[in-house]
Amino acid sequence: MNYNNDYQIVLGLVLALMIFGVALELRFIAFKAVLQRPISALAGLIGQTVFLPWITLLITLLLDLPAGIELGMLLVAASPGGNLSNIITHLARGNTALSVSMTAVSSAFAIITLPLNFTITANLNPVTQALISGTGELHIDSIAIIKGLLILLLFPLTLGMLIGNYATGTAHKITPFFKRVSSFAFLVFILVAVGGNWKVFLDNMGFIFLIVVLHNLVALTIGNLIARVFRQDPSNRRAITIEVGMQNSGLALGLILTQFQAEPNMALVAAFWGIWHIVSGLLLVLYWRKFSPIEGK
Repeated sequence: MNYNNDYQIVLGLVLALMIFGVALELRFIAFKAVLQRPISALAGLIGQTVFLPWITLLITLLLDLPAGIELGMLLVAASPGGNLSNIITHLARGNTALSVSMTAVSSAFAIITLPLNFTITANLNPVTQALISGTGELHIDSIAIIKGLLILLLFPLTLGMLIGNYATGTAHKITPFFKRVSSFAFLVFILVAVGGNWKVFLDNMGFIFLIVVLHNLVALTIGNLIARVFRQDPSNRRAITIEVGMQNSGLALGLILTQFQAEPNMALVAAFWGIWHIVSGLLLVLYWRKFSPIEGK
């Protein structure tokens, strides 16, 4: 019996369940809401799906980092927003409806944007390209990566959205279960990532954590700046800032464990990001509510 293959299959199924659980809450009405406020949503989506991945590429080209760390940064940057951004936006008294709309659209579009952005940026960086090439350490074909990403995203996302929109009663009943599954799976992914690379974790904990903090700061800054360029009001600015700064690191970590042979540095980047973006989001909430309150909220 090939235990490694069985392990990858189990993790792949867990990841598919996580995506399915997220998709259960994606309503078509959120896409309609985007059409009603196109400029606001467009600002956030441009920041998240265009500026963040490509500015991350420039950062990796300028910095001399281990290939796995740079590849992990590129994958996280290519990932869609996560549902946690909606909660943080609500706590920050931002436009929660806009946040939900952007999360829905970025999650749906991730079927295309994630493999496209990641594959292009990873291959434009000579260091990461060498790692994922046919002769690289990961022994992964880029086309196989794209196929794997599409399979792990497309089927569970489509099925979840269909049930969420056309069998709403069923979706309401099973969503709490899948939320618990997602939370538990994310915790398991972190434990697998850290536990399986304990020596790497101890040797590089401070360095990788610093990289994640700075990368997250860049993402939040991109979100805030693009919201200002599009002349958004404070409530929308908060939603856009948080949406661009809080990526679905659970998805990224799951993909690393299933598609990238649990590459140590990649896994640690995604694991640290998953923890830190919650901290940074809550710090923003505290700052905004104490020093920059929105009138009437």
